[in-house]
Amino acid sequence: MKIPCEITKDLLPLYHDEVCSNQSRIAVEEHLQECEACKKYLESLDSDITHVGTFELAEQAKSNVLKGIKKKLFRKNVMISVISVICATAVLLGGVLFTLNYQMPIPYEKGMVNVKMGDNRMLDVYFNGNDYYCSYKWTTTIEKDGVKQNIAYIYYTDTIWTKYFSKPPKDREYKYSINTSYWFNDGSSKDDIEVKREISAVYYLDYSDIPKLSKEDLIKNSSKAVLLWEK
Repeated sequence: MKIPCEITKDLLPLYHDEVCSNQSRIAVEEHLQECEACKKYLESLDSDITHVGTFELAEQAKSNVLKGIKKKLFRKNVMISVISVICATAVLLGGVLFTLNYQMPIPYEKGMVNVKMGDNRMLDVYFNGNDYYCSYKWTTTIEKDGVKQNIAYIYYTDTIWTKYFSKPPKDREYKYSINTSYWFNDGSSKDDIEVKREISAVYYLDYSDIPKLSKEDLIKNSSKAVLLWEK
C-alpha cells in the first residue's frame, strides 16, 4: 500500500532518527523509491542537522573565546587591585615612617634648655619644651685664647609627630646628664682609671652634624651657638 507524500513527510523525521516502527520504515522506503520530492526533503533534513551542528560548534567556540577573555580580564583586574593595594600600603607606611622618624633640629628659644651642676658634680640638662624626638651631646677640647677648654655642645631634634601631634604628660620631666669624667686603661693594670674632665661651658648649637665638624669649623660656627652654662 502506497502512502501519500503528506504522511511520508510526517514520518521522515522519525525515519531519519530511526525511531519509527518497522512497518512505517518499509512504507517510507517504498515511497522514496518512486518520489523525488520526498527524497529531497529527506536530504534537506540531513542538511539542516549539519547546519545546526556547525552553528552550535561556532557558538561554542565563540563562548570559549569570551570565557578566556573574561578570565584574562579578571586576572588583570586582580593584579591591578593587588598592585594598587601594595603601592597604597607602601606610600602610607613611608608617610608614617617619615612622620615618626625624620629629624629636624629644634631652633633654640630662650628658656627652652637649662643646665645646672648637680650634687654628683655632673651637669644636668633640662628640656622645657613640649616634646622632642632625640637629644644629642658632644664634648670636645678646644683652645681659646691660648687656654685648652672642654666644651660640651648639645641640641635637640623634632619629628613631624613630636612637633604637631605628640601630647606628653604635663608633669613629665626631660632630663639627662653630661658626664664630667671618662675611663681608660693605660695597660699598666687590669682596672680602668677614671679621669675627671672639667666642662668649662655648655652651648646649644642648631647643627645636625656636630660630630662631623672639625675643631676649626666648630670654632667658626661657635658664634651661632647659645651659651647655656659656664663654669
